[in-house]
Amino acid sequence: MTDMTPAPPVRAVTLCLPDEVFQDGRVDVGGVGEYGRKVLEIGEEITRAGFDVQTVRLSSPALDEPVNHEQLSTRAADLVEGCRRAGVGSASLSALRPAALVELEPAGIAEVLTEHPSLFLSVVVADGSDVDVSAVDFSAAVIRELASRDGDANFRFAAIANLGADAPLFPGSFSDGGPAGVSVGLQSAGTLLAHARADRPRDLAETTRLTRRCLQAQLDVFEGLLRPSCERRDLLFNSFDPSPACAPDASIGEFLEHVGGIRFGAHGMLATCAAVTAGVRSVSQPTVGYGGLMLPVLEDRVLARAWQEGRINADSVLAYSSVCGAGLDTIPLPGSTSEHEVAAVIRDMAALSARWVKPLSARLMLAPVGSDPRRTEFRAEQIVNIDYPSV
Repeated sequence: MTDMTPAPPVRAVTLCLPDEVFQDGRVDVGGVGEYGRKVLEIGEEITRAGFDVQTVRLSSPALDEPVNHEQLSTRAADLVEGCRRAGVGSASLSALRPAALVELEPAGIAEVLTEHPSLFLSVVVADGSDVDVSAVDFSAAVIRELASRDGDANFRFAAIANLGADAPLFPGSFSDGGPAGVSVGLQSAGTLLAHARADRPRDLAETTRLTRRCLQAQLDVFEGLLRPSCERRDLLFNSFDPSPACAPDASIGEFLEHVGGIRFGAHGMLATCAAVTAGVRSVSQPTVGYGGLMLPVLEDRVLARAWQEGRINADSVLAYSSVCGAGLDTIPLPGSTSEHEVAAVIRDMAALSARWVKPLSARLMLAPVGSDPRRTEFRAEQIVNIDYPSV
């Protein structure tokens, strides 16, 4: 980082909880609270060092054995209580592997998420080269059910494919169940744009080098702060997800347009995404999570405008995912979209992930049936609402 570019905000400081606080179908609320206090202390240390921390979170282990609705509801209530005692604002309830879904119903998942608005949840739809079609269909039914209860709740649910443990970014995050550790994601999009405006890369090779240099400088600074902070609290430092997170006021789309010299959605954008992804993946630190370029359509004003103007759609965003870590994130779907169509979108994402064994996810913002067919009307503060493109 140079004097002219501010340090990026810390999007997420996520403490990944160990199995030891989840025993015999119950949650050790006191243990969750204690881990919550530790991660809050780390967040406060980062803030005192002069950096903005947006969220401090807890992430629970994945579930790979059958769980019923009562057990999941109890787990959710206990986790929320542990977070409340510690003062932590949000947590990942779990990633549900296909075996965990046997005794569950999509309506039960929707009930838990709408009852506890601080919780996030995901369903694993692909692992390695295998796509689980039943998990895909289950995820689509959850999305439809959530839209019928509270459309904004789909912001907290995702179908995930080949995402490893200990990712810091929600909603796909889950812990490996081992010793507690901390993972971190940075909101680097604005900093990348500032560097690009100052350095003016002449081609995609220079864009790759600029991306790596900028992210590497950020990670070096934060690692020097975070590793000893974790060690003082007997926590592992899992590492970073170097994916440059964006926000409505810090656009990754604007950075891509600037370095590519083209509007988002034009020919050449896939090559631009590939060049930036190469820079993201060339940082020297071991990484966790997606480790690639993220393109959350409704969290980025440039991407949202490209969608509204019909320059991109789910197919083109998925095409970009072949060279980056985008997946299908905050994709707006009209309320008239059938459950079968929702499943088909997830299945395409899962097939691409399985083909290349790469981490992708689908977070689909399905509008409630009967909502305005011309415009999205989500309330989440991170969302950029748009008009649907005319067809």
